Amino acid sequence: MNEITNKGEGRGPSPVVPKKLGRITRKLSAAGEELVLIAPAILHSQASEQMLAIARMGMLDKILGYLVTTDKNVHFVRPGIAWDSVRTVPLDVITGVEYVDEFHTNTLKLLVGERAEKIIFYEDLEGIRFYQYIQGVKRKDQSAGV
Repeated sequence: MNEITNKGEGRGPSPVVPKKLGRITRKLSAAGEELVLIAPAILHSQASEQMLAIARMGMLDKILGYLVTTDKNVHFVRPGIAWDSVRTVPLDVITGVEYVDEFHTNTLKLLVGERAEKIIFYEDLEGIRFYQYIQGVKRKDQSAGV
């Protein structure tokens, strides 16, 4: 997973933003969102069985989508030639994140109220970092009384 260093927070080294994500990261920066994490991942609801198999096997040469997390939102990006398909979930509406099958399938479930969306990561460490980040945000929100 590509992590970005927040000024003074020491989250890790700055990532090399994949060329496919140049367009969307420029738009996010222009909108005032600060990148936190970038990981190859796909949404279960937007994937065929073949796409899911590719992701579960970790075939990084066939990346079909990315999870781009900022300080305000989680964006699911499917880069295209002319335009990108982007689905956005604000961090403040996320109620939690859970492991699916003890994370044996590189899958997490993102909870938004009564709804949930499965995210399949290409690499297990990327999913673990995302899980830890969301858990940290939720703990911070709870301690702030949000």
